[in-house]
Amino acid sequence: MSLKYFVHVSSINNLSDARYCSGMMVNSLGFDLDKESKTKLPLENINEICKWVNGVDFVGEFNNSQSNYINEVINELDFNYISVNICNTIKSIDFDHQKIIVVLPEPNLISPKTNNYLRDNFPESRTLIIDNLTKDSISKLELLTDNYEIIINPLETINITKSILNKYDLGLLLKGSQEIKPGYKDYDSISDYLDAIDESL
Repeated sequence: MSLKYFVHVSSINNLSDARYCSGMMVNSLGFDLDKESKTKLPLENINEICKWVNGVDFVGEFNNSQSNYINEVINELDFNYISVNICNTIKSIDFDHQKIIVVLPEPNLISPKTNNYLRDNFPESRTLIIDNLTKDSISKLELLTDNYEIIINPLETINITKSILNKYDLGLLLKGSQEIKPGYKDYDSISDYLDAIDESL
């Protein structure tokens, strides 16, 4: 199978999600490593999940964590990419800055000034994750004049989402969820989208 769009699945916290998503040929899996997050995953758990999964990129999701904490974690785990909040600073992060993804958690963070802000603070980053977009706020993307790879959350319906992904040439952001019990998982929310964008169906 192959997916029509780039797909990043954020907040992976169990092996069931990771194996299912990799089997469905998503592009990348993210792990919550925000130091202040209540759902932060232990490093041992992430390491164990990564051992069992092939064919995807792994992303450490750090949000607003401080650089010294991020550096400690990336010395322990080997990520293909890391992501940080747009309000964070990356100057002291010991990681390839071209592989740092910038996260905008709300579309109201996008303004005509955003382009210069990104150039000044994330000059080498080429990928943005924009969350909590709606059909009414999608026009905010037109304010981003530089050539970024942009990944967005699902919109009101699958058909609306596909239409917007096609119009703006975007990637899709999905999110993992808790297992009902170890080894047992309801994939409805993820599988509905992955089935809808499977080019082989």
